Amino acid sequence: MSDSPSLTLFHHLRGNCHLEKSNEATEIHTLSPNRDQLVRRDALTGLEKETDDDVENNGSTNTQDNVIIVPHMQISTNDMHLFNRAISSGGSLLADLQRATMAAQNFYEDNESTKSRSPWVLKRLYEWSHRAKSREIVKHVESALMDSQINDEEDMKLMKYLDCSWDQLFPGTSPKIDDKQRRQYQAVWELFHSELIFLFRQLYVLKYVYKEPLKKCQVEGCLLTAEPQLLFGNLEQIIKISQKFCHHFMALLLIHQSTEKVDNKVYKKYDIPTMICLLIDKFLKAQNTISAFQAYCINYKANIEYIVLTREKEDRFAEYEKVCAADPRAGRLTMDDMLICPLQRVTRIPILLKEIHKSTVNPQDQDKLQVVIDLMRESLQSIDDSVEWLHNFELVQHLQNQVVWPNILELESKTFMPDFLKNILNRQFCENLLAHPRRKLNHNGNLQIIESGGKLSDCEAYLFNDMFLMTKPKKTNAKAKRGSNVGTTKNEMYTVIKQPIPLDSCVFCDAESADTPNTGSSNLKNAFVVIHLTRYYQVVSVNTFQATDKADKELWINKFQESIENYECIQLKDMLKCTPLFSNLNVRRTSKNTNGKSKEDGKQDEKSAEAEPKENANINETFPNSNGKV
Repeated sequence: MSDSPSLTLFHHLRGNCHLEKSNEATEIHTLSPNRDQLVRRDALTGLEKETDDDVENNGSTNTQDNVIIVPHMQISTNDMHLFNRAISSGGSLLADLQRATMAAQNFYEDNESTKSRSPWVLKRLYEWSHRAKSREIVKHVESALMDSQINDEEDMKLMKYLDCSWDQLFPGTSPKIDDKQRRQYQAVWELFHSELIFLFRQLYVLKYVYKEPLKKCQVEGCLLTAEPQLLFGNLEQIIKISQKFCHHFMALLLIHQSTEKVDNKVYKKYDIPTMICLLIDKFLKAQNTISAFQAYCINYKANIEYIVLTREKEDRFAEYEKVCAADPRAGRLTMDDMLICPLQRVTRIPILLKEIHKSTVNPQDQDKLQVVIDLMRESLQSIDDSVEWLHNFELVQHLQNQVVWPNILELESKTFMPDFLKNILNRQFCENLLAHPRRKLNHNGNLQIIESGGKLSDCEAYLFNDMFLMTKPKKTNAKAKRGSNVGTTKNEMYTVIKQPIPLDSCVFCDAESADTPNTGSSNLKNAFVVIHLTRYYQVVSVNTFQATDKADKELWINKFQESIENYECIQLKDMLKCTPLFSNLNVRRTSKNTNGKSKEDGKQDEKSAEAEPKENANINETFPNSNGKV
């Protein structure tokens, strides 16, 4: 073995701690290879016994040292000497081992590169994971739907009336009642039956088919990004109000009934007007009834927007909605369809009360019902005002982000400013002026300002309930159409031209009035003038605007007149609240129909007209065509 090349071996044998050496004279040095050389391949097979002659004949073929990495093998103790002898020889088997090792390395390298080049395995794993999670969601939702049932005894009693008719609701009535009495019973039955449908087939569907399963899925760790409070709002309050309405109806139905004899037979008679008046009175005077509907109506838009956002963020939320909509109680109605039901219900109640009023014969009962209907309409008006206020406040907030207020140096370039004030006065203090809870946008649109020399410049004007604001487009990527009552878009910014004009310090007049001397100028067509005066009646600015057409000009003038009158009325109310006369004085509201004034109102108007200050009279003399007051 002296002529044979030196051979360095690394034995990586699983389950064998050491190998026996067949030739004690020959020493084999075992060195630990580098980590890069630790590559496994399939186990060696087909080892044959080599003779000494073969080893001697093939021993001189290789002149370099060789490192062989033998993969793990299960070798019995009896065959160890054969394996030792095989790897100790330097014949063709040694070359085969080298070629096999290199082939195994190339094979695994190709597999690794293939995996890195083709991501279909990862996509398939993601699809399997997504399907598994979807099946898990479906399983949790179906289990929660089976457990979400109505268990209250009082509700179970009310459910019996869902399928009853009007004669079953009013048992024992005479078969000879007139048509108006029958229509009255049917109208009352419609009021009660529609409330039952609203409670059991709409509100309870939202609660037991959508809300409760969602909460139970979140307990299991699913759909944690969805907030039930933001999805359903104050649904529990609306459910309690509807429950009380139904229970009060049944209680009053038992109380307000009497007996009458017809053809020697005793029949039941129901005092419908009194019962309905007491029912609606309890409904309106109950604690938090109107405020609950106000909160729901105000938050409705935000709830719908949150549902859309949740669908985009949470993929499994669509699976949850699909399973819930497939429930028989939902009737294939989605969450969006159910959430609008309280808004529809509260607006339908006055219509049902009007039907009861039509079928009432007694004039006194009609008056009672009319009072109740008026109270209900006032409550609905307060709800509408709340929703309108929210819409207006969002619009004003959006407008505040679009309007840019120039600093004092941009407005007055010749103004000297000390250095210590430049940083302080670099921005206007009125940047957050517009977004006030009591500020309302009455009208806005595109006008043109007539400057000296007849030059026209674009202006976006905003008429609020307390001031008039003039701006000009800063970035006109998408100009609004002239005269359109459309707010600014997201890409538009507007710069304030002049300081806002308070409505209690402005006078507006029609520049095209018949009393105006004819100057022959065509620039005053469809034009009106807004004059800004200080509290000392000093004229600060005169602004002449040109509208798109005559109708647009008349609209602006009417809006100015209405805004100034309402502003004066609000100021008068605020002033009278500080005096003890407020409870005894009735502040008139401006309305279009003035034919219904009494004689006393006419006398008061004459006295108030005589008591006007002389300054206003002087202004009217100065501006005979003006439609506003200081």
